[in-house]
Amino acid sequence: MKQFTAILLLLIYTCSGSTFQELRKAPVLVEHYLEHKILDEDLSLVEYVVIHYLSGSEKDADYTRDLQLPFRCADFLTTAFAIAFIPAHFLELSFLAPLPEQLNYTVLKDRFELLRLPTAIWQPPQL
Repeated sequence: MKQFTAILLLLIYTCSGSTFQELRKAPVLVEHYLEHKILDEDLSLVEYVVIHYLSGSEKDADYTRDLQLPFRCADFLTTAFAIAFIPAHFLELSFLAPLPEQLNYTVLKDRFELLRLPTAIWQPPQL
């Protein structure tokens, strides 16, 4: 039951985010790859990803189709966009408390015999 609840909560969390909306566009990615594969039979999946995701947004003949690919638009960058507005200058606060010039430590000079302790603990009660 716990596993079912965990999977259900994970599914609800995933479906509510915009990342899931982008993952729903995965069939468009496959279809567009197959379209490119018809035009160029030697095109590998890695080359396809490099062309469409790593080489910038070139306005070519299928530019409108390229915009339909997942993670292509900036709609999913809402959280990353909020992080981009971190202020450049922070207010510097210094909380310096005066330290005492001399610290006094008390050292106990009692001898504690560790060897006798284990035997003393396990002794039967004496009357």
